[in-house]
Parts: sequence; C-alpha cells; structure tokens
Amino acid sequence: MNYVDYFQMGSLMVFLSIFFGRTFWLKRKGTEVIRLGSGKKGFPALLEKSFLIFFPLWLLQIFIHSLNLKVQFLPDLVTKPFFTGALVQSAGVFMISAGILLFIGSLVSFKTSWRIGIDTVAPGGLITTGVFSVSRNPIFLSMDMYFLGTFLICSNLFFLLCFIGMACGFHFQIRQEEAFLNARYGNHYREYMTQVHRYF
Repeated sequence: MNYVDYFQMGSLMVFLSIFFGRTFWLKRKGTEVIRLGSGKKGFPALLEKSFLIFFPLWLLQIFIHSLNLKVQFLPDLVTKPFFTGALVQSAGVFMISAGILLFIGSLVSFKTSWRIGIDTVAPGGLITTGVFSVSRNPIFLSMDMYFLGTFLICSNLFFLLCFIGMACGFHFQIRQEEAFLNARYGNHYREYMTQVHRYF
C-alpha cells in the first residue's frame, strides 16, 4: 500500500462515519433519512433502490484496490488501470478531499432536513442558506466529486462506469426532486431556482 491507498481507505472511513453517524443521529431524533423509492413507482423507484445494490459493490472494489487484495470477481477488462501517474492520482485526492468537505458543509446547512430519496411524508423545510446559497444540490455535487476522484485514483473501466452511471443517476434524481420541490414550495422554490444554479 502507498500513501494514496492509505488516503482512499482513510477518506472512505471518514465519509462512511459521517454518513451513517448523521443518519443514526437523525433517526434517534425521529427523522427517517433513507426514503429511497418512497411513494414512487416504475423507473424512478427502481433507480433509487438500485443505489442500494451498486453502492456496496463500489465500496467493495475500493477495498480490493486499496488493500491490493488478490480476490477479484470482476474481469480484468474492467479492473485493469488505463493509466498511472502521481499527477492524476493527486487530482483524485484533491477531488475526494473537496467532495468530503462539501458533503460536511451540506449536512451542516441541511440541519434536520437531510433525506436520501424524496420524502413525501415529512420532507422538512426548504434550505437556501449556507452552501445551498451557491449550489442547489451540494450533496449530489459532493458525491460526483467523490466518484470522479475515485476514478482518477483507480483509473479503470469499472470506476469510470460508476462515475458516469452515478452522475447520470444523480442528475435524473435531481430533476425528480426539482419537480417535487416546485410542487411543494411553489414560488419560493422557483425564486430560489433563479438565484442559485443547479450545481454551481
């Protein structure tokens, strides 16, 4: 293992600790964070629930790559690196670090309104302050940065497909959430849309 491998493992532990820590903290306060597929049917529901399958696979591949494990159940075609280089990996380290910082800032700004999926039962208030004053979707943006950073470090087809697939899936989810927020908050949300861009 080199310093980049240690960074990947350490940053992943930090991210997961924050993710699950915040989720359980909100649950103890009576807020159900994970709402994947809630109130949805068809493709939107399938897309949200598929995240529960592909995200663990992505995590597993990070462990295999970072720990240099000899166990691999995916073909060489998708796990063999395209390129290697300190400059590209350093860019990946930067993207992951910036993504985690943005994720933390998003959770601070979200307070108790953070949800994973669209909560049609108790969605919380519309957040427009903090990092939400510069991006309407900082959580999704932070995840895009994390997935891109992971690809730059591991540089294989699997992580490239994960980045492209997740970026497309996140964008579709954003459009679904925009429709929901527009219907729920009306002019307040539409005014917010004119002031702050979707990503940055």
